[in-house]
Amino acid sequence: MQDEEDIKIEKSDLDDSVAEEESAQASIKKLRERLKEAEAKAKEYLDGWQRAQADFANLRRRDEDAKFEFIKFARLSLIEELIPVLDSFNIALAHGNKDVKPISDQLFFILKQNGLEELNPTEEVFDPKFHEAVGVVPTNESEKDHKILEVIQKGYILIGKIIRPAKVKIGEYHG
Repeated sequence: MQDEEDIKIEKSDLDDSVAEEESAQASIKKLRERLKEAEAKAKEYLDGWQRAQADFANLRRRDEDAKFEFIKFARLSLIEELIPVLDSFNIALAHGNKDVKPISDQLFFILKQNGLEELNPTEEVFDPKFHEAVGVVPTNESEKDHKILEVIQKGYILIGKIIRPAKVKIGEYHG
């Protein structure tokens, strides 16, 4: 009888052990599912964060570009208003008034620091993108044909953009 009881106890212990193992496996299965869900959520959050970072970087770049364009436009407006002053200085210098040269040089230096370039294309080949022909000068030298022989009014470029073409007279060969 005792053998039967031992067997019953052992069988009962065995049943408990199997039940515990099944319960442990069910718990492990649930934990794995929760881990997969957590990993998927973490990946979703990471992807969202990376997109937000990229969007922020793009926004910052667009903002910097907009600021640069605004500053460039503000410079253009001011410089366009100052170009007639440079013209007046150039006329005064052409008529022998050397007293204005230091002031003219100082003004042009400041404008140059802000991106202004002068077009004074004497002896260059005429290019309608940069020059406006206002007349021709007859020449007997074939190498001066279509070259700029006289600059009537200097042109200006601001940060790579022509804001005023140079007004010039070009050579016309009469051989």
